[in-house]
Amino acid sequence: MARTYPKIWASLRDQAPSAIAALGARFHLFPNSLSMEERASREALVRIACTHPSVVSVQRQVADLSLSVDERSEVPQLSEVIAHNAALATMGNALLGLVAAEYFHLKYPHLPTRLLKAFVSAYVGPSTLADVGADLGILAQGVQRWDRTGASVIAHEIKGARAPKRMPLLSKDVAAQSMRAMIAVLFQELGMAAMRTFVHSYFFSRRMDLASLIKFRDPKRVLSATCKKYSKPLPESRIIAETGRLSISPVFVVGVWSGKVKLGEGSGSSIRMAEFRAAENALRRLYLAEKPDNAFQLPSSTLDAAFCGTTPLPHSLQLSAQTNAPNAFSPQPLGHAEVLHESRG
Repeated sequence: MARTYPKIWASLRDQAPSAIAALGARFHLFPNSLSMEERASREALVRIACTHPSVVSVQRQVADLSLSVDERSEVPQLSEVIAHNAALATMGNALLGLVAAEYFHLKYPHLPTRLLKAFVSAYVGPSTLADVGADLGILAQGVQRWDRTGASVIAHEIKGARAPKRMPLLSKDVAAQSMRAMIAVLFQELGMAAMRTFVHSYFFSRRMDLASLIKFRDPKRVLSATCKKYSKPLPESRIIAETGRLSISPVFVVGVWSGKVKLGEGSGSSIRMAEFRAAENALRRLYLAEKPDNAFQLPSSTLDAAFCGTTPLPHSLQLSAQTNAPNAFSPQPLGHAEVLHESRG
């Protein structure tokens, strides 16, 4: 069958034990203190986390092929009951959303809801999951089981489209789903503290241009509503400098003030453009004002004792988890309500 149907064989063949062991070690799942039974159980979980549901469709596809009894007996995977990672990936996706949402909500306390969702998608979205997974070897030879024939499709949500767009299943989609499943395995086996520490170390340590995610249709209007919300004087735009007003390439530098406090500054080839950029700069300064990591406590830390995993934390995660563990949790203030603009409500 490997010669007759190479893509089907590549989709159904078992994962390599050495590749599974190496991947599990990178996720801190195989410390030396594990017994043989515990190690075998975790290896089975890693295999399931690296098995995409599309493999089941390949099994159904093979059922329609004209293969002899001897050919089918040579491939035991055809009659295997395949356990895939759909349930683990759903759980891992919820855990990633929980950890990311609480962190960015406290790290950037002035973020509106839409921007908070954009930050969460940027750090733990499908593209980032696929990139981090590739760095950790989630797509290495002998790790994944998925439909390599190209027959499977996946639904992608397209902004502005009435229905999801169906696109071929790609390796990056498989990597993202496996990473979600591996996060769930970490939570199940090592506990909430280990899972959160892993996500903070491998995802939130990445450098991203967050300012590029903040875009406004009318920043002056949003800035006025924000100042009103915080009971501050309404913003005023003032020209700081200009050059070449009557030339072909003038430059204007405009600042925006709220009372005596300068909120932002912008430049442009027209006064209107400079005002727009100054208001945008002021809002970015507000939204990207961040707290240091030791200035707030994460609500999920209250779950560490309830979800402590099946074994103690491995040595590779103990120091980081102890550093981030609070002595006593104190809820953070809710702060001001979000400024709603361009809203029908």
